[in-house]
Amino acid sequence: MALFRDDTQDIQETIAEARQAHQEGQEIFVSRIQSKYGKRRAWAASDVAELIAGVEREGWQLSHTSEGLVGDVLSQLTCIFRRR
Repeated sequence: MALFRDDTQDIQETIAEARQAHQEGQEIFVSRIQSKYGKRRAWAASDVAELIAGVEREGWQLSHTSEGLVGDVLSQLTCIFRRR
């Protein structure tokens, strides 16, 4: 499982974890992405798109997403990837 939190984990590090999980033959890879923005603010999520595209380049396909709140402020997106 990869965890991408408020710039403490780099996108490339998460993609590397996806590569390793694929090489190890894992069937599912989960990435949780927490947004540092408030829940009432809209923004373009280009970093999330970059992360999803990078993980998919490593042989995974985005299968499911779910969004929720961590506390009252942080939005969290859980992405479930399955092997292609």
